Amino acid sequence: MVGLLGLFEAAILITALRMRVRPLGPRSIVGRRSAEIGWTTLPALLLIALVVLSL
Repeated sequence: MVGLLGLFEAAILITALRMRVRPLGPRSIVGRRSAEIGWTTLPALLLIALVVLSL
């Protein structure tokens, strides 16, 4: 189960890293690479913390 969650998180992180950001138009949170990586890794870190604390 943990391996499957890790696989999903890795796939989401790879997708966020490969995302093309278009500089045209106003800046927003959606499409910012740092924001995409942040809200992708935060749930993974929370899951790891929950696993560690439950042991």
